[in-house]
Amino acid sequence: MTLQGYYEDSYREEKSRSPQDLLEEEITSSKVLTNFAIQQKDKFLPEVDWKGLKVLELGSGRGGVGLHLARLGANVTLVDFSPTALIQAERLFSLEGFEVKTISGDVTHPDMIFDQTFDLIVDSHLLHCLTEDPDRSSFYGLVSDHLSSRGIFVSETMVYRKKLFIPDGFMFDARNVLWQMFGKWTPVRRILDSLDLEAEINNTELKIVSFFYYAQYSFVPHKHFMEIPGEVLPASVRMVLKKNNFGQAST
Repeated sequence: MTLQGYYEDSYREEKSRSPQDLLEEEITSSKVLTNFAIQQKDKFLPEVDWKGLKVLELGSGRGGVGLHLARLGANVTLVDFSPTALIQAERLFSLEGFEVKTISGDVTHPDMIFDQTFDLIVDSHLLHCLTEDPDRSSFYGLVSDHLSSRGIFVSETMVYRKKLFIPDGFMFDARNVLWQMFGKWTPVRRILDSLDLEAEINNTELKIVSFFYYAQYSFVPHKHFMEIPGEVLPASVRMVLKKNNFGQAST
């Protein structure tokens, strides 16, 4: 099974759940990332009102972050490679009377182009799911191409910790890729060292304006890691990137 097929099946299995239950789950599970995105928008774009702010959530799933921001008045676009997740997202937005634009597609595809730029792009924990260097490069390129000149890209992503515990059914290779057995070994996460992540970004057309390593904030890569102590789980980096305008003034 491919990773895309795994996620699509997961969303399909939840079709029988009530929209209200899914809504409450999304609102709760996305609250931490949403609060981070709000804080960074208010810090770096304090003069820009939330009403009508153009927001893009990448790897949105059901769009929990986007839904929070729609409540503030933002104009939200969701992107995910699961059509089922986006159908469910549209239903959740409609429960609260919001319209949302959804795009089904692979953000690592070099030819993926949107018809507008955005003031706020949120990585909904997608970056660490991209395990191959060409895919990650395409992802950064898409972000750069679709940020407005004043826009910010907000991401919270898992990073390597020296005391990383790998349970049965998973393996971790020399490229910092976590593999899971789905009938065959499948790459599921790229858990870079924070210094390597910083170097990777410095080779893109984006510039780092905020980058913090948080040892106390642990990521659970999969439900099979739920009982593992936080100190041997991946740590996190929270960062804000901007388009590199090469000396041009932002507007």
